[in-house]
Amino acid sequence: MDALVLEATIPQLQQLMASGDLSAEELVVYYLDRIQRYDVNQLNSVMELNPNALAIARNLDAERAEGNLWGAMHGIPVLVKDNITTGDQMHTTAGAYALKDWRGDRDAQLVKNLRNAGAVILGKANLSEWANYVDPAMPSGFSALGGQTRHPYGPFDPLGSSSGSAVSVAANLTAVSVGSETQGSILKPAATNNVVGLKPTHGLVSGDYVIPLVDWMDVPGPIGRHVVDVATLLTALTHTNEGAEESPDPDVAELQSEDFTRFLDLEQARQRRVGVAVTSEATFAQLEAFLANPPADLPANVQTALPNVIKVLQTSNQAAKAAIAALTQQGITAVELDNAAVPRAPDANAALPPGFKASLNAFLPTLPNPPVAALIDVVSFNYADPANRIPYGQDDLINAQRSDSPSAAYTTLRETHQTTARTDLNKVFADAGIDVLIAETQAYAPAGYPALTVPIGFAETGEPLGIFLIGKALSEPDLLAVGYAIEQATQIRQPPDLDKTLATFTNLHHATPSPQ
Repeated sequence: MDALVLEATIPQLQQLMASGDLSAEELVVYYLDRIQRYDVNQLNSVMELNPNALAIARNLDAERAEGNLWGAMHGIPVLVKDNITTGDQMHTTAGAYALKDWRGDRDAQLVKNLRNAGAVILGKANLSEWANYVDPAMPSGFSALGGQTRHPYGPFDPLGSSSGSAVSVAANLTAVSVGSETQGSILKPAATNNVVGLKPTHGLVSGDYVIPLVDWMDVPGPIGRHVVDVATLLTALTHTNEGAEESPDPDVAELQSEDFTRFLDLEQARQRRVGVAVTSEATFAQLEAFLANPPADLPANVQTALPNVIKVLQTSNQAAKAAIAALTQQGITAVELDNAAVPRAPDANAALPPGFKASLNAFLPTLPNPPVAALIDVVSFNYADPANRIPYGQDDLINAQRSDSPSAAYTTLRETHQTTARTDLNKVFADAGIDVLIAETQAYAPAGYPALTVPIGFAETGEPLGIFLIGKALSEPDLLAVGYAIEQATQIRQPPDLDKTLATFTNLHHATPSPQ
């Protein structure tokens, strides 16, 4: 089965099922076996399995035998992040003890779309609890219910909050997964785990019944090992079905009806100009001179951190130059930009506390018999058993609860962040005459613009590197075309050696907290 299935794309899996060499049931069993061997109390990327997954796969196999196919996702297993509600026997918890026993009364719209596309909902992926907003001390990939998600390539940070969604795909525990992003939560874990991740334009994929962090930035999106898998999954996620709410924006609605795989075209990519942000040699010289002769009043922690900053910039340049080489190889115009001219994202620390409080307090009352009614109830619940419920503390939750939200000040902050990010990015696109920007800024998030990450290489430490491709609103076709071209030029994706990585876990305590 490894020879047949490991690293296979969705189109390849469909060919195997069409020829009779593979069934959806066999594919589910294959992933269940790998989850049992590599994930349980080890990678910890899977929160919960769907007890109906095998039955669903068998039914889909029967329909295939009768010539009835739901679409390109027919029989393909998918893990969804555990802040995305399913109306079945599985729980939806955001990794939090406060929601430990909650089951949704219905599917989120994106889950309905997946089921209507023929996908098998394999289970729920672990995540950084409450989408990575509990306490600054809490590591990425940790949740009180799911434990610590671990990096499949070695002793690296799996990053978050869609840690489980990215790790499970990287480790071949599922065909594809669905994550969600507020600011970096799809792109960062996908990049470090050597997979492809897309944060769509805000509103392109429905956020219905997804537990929020900051609702005006939150976006669910696809994660896969290959660009074609992300494009196929995006097609299923965006297609609205009979009875579904259609977007009031006609441009969004039009794009929702697309088959995104048709944009995986090298000729289309060659018609796009791509800006690539690079840190100049002059900047490195200034930083090194500053480090060699720091001011007497420079804080010690800043002086200690500076060498790491230089190293990070050097690694970013390595990725950027690899991207330029790949673009050039494919005949795509690459425009080198000074990284200093790329806009930074507005301060997320200002938006997160009031944004989370307003978003969660608006969401919880919509649930039937919610286990907690508001953020203050979550904070109080956690204090009743802090060792199990908040082992790293809950300062982020407390700060959010104390924030003045919703309020006129919060509304103004949201509008300012959105406008500033859009204006700054639009200026870069216009001034450089580019269609796609490759840079590590997260300004795309408050702007509501799409971004894609594809693997580009490995750092000296062995940690995978990905590049961030940023586009204008509803420019997913451009991002997918250019991302596909880079992927085809580099062919850099490599599966992790899980046996080797897991051998390093032998001295770690694997047990996750038990309900008290």
